[in-house]
Amino acid sequence: MADEQSAAPVKQERLEAYRAAQRRGVAWLLRQLHDDGSLGKPEQGYHFYRAPWTFAVTGEMAAASAVCGWIRRHMLTSDGRIEGPYRLFEDAYAYRNSALIVGAHMALQYDLSYGLLPDLLSWRDPLSGGFANDRLADGSKSDYMDLPYTCGPGFACLQTGALEPARGVYRYLHALYEAQEELPERFYYAWSRAEQAPIRQFPLEQRTAYLVENQVDRPQRWTIGGIAAGFLCRLYLVEPREEYLALARRYQAFSMSATEHQFKYAQVCKSSWGSALLYQITGDDTYLHWTYRMGDWYVRTQQPEGHWYWPRYKTLGSHIEVTLEFVMHLDTLIDGLASRP
Repeated sequence: MADEQSAAPVKQERLEAYRAAQRRGVAWLLRQLHDDGSLGKPEQGYHFYRAPWTFAVTGEMAAASAVCGWIRRHMLTSDGRIEGPYRLFEDAYAYRNSALIVGAHMALQYDLSYGLLPDLLSWRDPLSGGFANDRLADGSKSDYMDLPYTCGPGFACLQTGALEPARGVYRYLHALYEAQEELPERFYYAWSRAEQAPIRQFPLEQRTAYLVENQVDRPQRWTIGGIAAGFLCRLYLVEPREEYLALARRYQAFSMSATEHQFKYAQVCKSSWGSALLYQITGDDTYLHWTYRMGDWYVRTQQPEGHWYWPRYKTLGSHIEVTLEFVMHLDTLIDGLASRP
């Protein structure tokens, strides 16, 4: 009891710092919102796919609905897809739509959540449970399916009640983890639809798209452990099966055992997704301390104006994209900490 009482002021102090960072981020984002519901400079591309999600979880429902309205008028096709001149990117096709589905559902814009779900599910590989990443030049779907961009559709399936595809994402994550042969040093996080196996052969210059070398200081997809653990925890809240939680712990352990240099890169952000939810579910202090560390990192790396950026994020659209994500992660982080005394 004494330890809990001594820890309470520390938690409240940290929570207030994280809430303040979140408020600054939201304020900056709202300054980029135009009267017509567009965010920033849409001609720079579909950077705003997460806006309804971020605005909804931070209580800015009018902003979430405004962005949904703009997307509905300018990007929604009659057959339930997101297309048009503002969709400049063919990579992460299903992932971007999945984040919009989550946010639109939270904002009660059901034509954009339920309405976009059939197209999202068309990207699913029924054998592995994964989702194709990219739309190719001929309009077909890539053979390549990676871990983060499969978890994104998994969150959308959970949000809309599509539980069987969500369970399929668990099967994908389980098979991918079990197929690893070089843990804890290396994780091959992409899966081939044709081969039904991890992709281990690729050009060296493209290794960031296939492999995380956990102790190497370079830009990498440090995201893989945290987003997998975050999805598995959300699935566990629907169906409290121990195998979901056990796999979440294994993925989060990979994230937390990575080199200290990971904190030099924006991609570390998703580690807070897993740790905050694992702390909420388990109460394990290991996840509490890591969640504090992640929260402090968000505060430390925020710009005075309220947004976040890294050197490769050059445009306003890219600043909006990363700020939308970090504000959303802060919300999950705050909620996880607040869920326990």
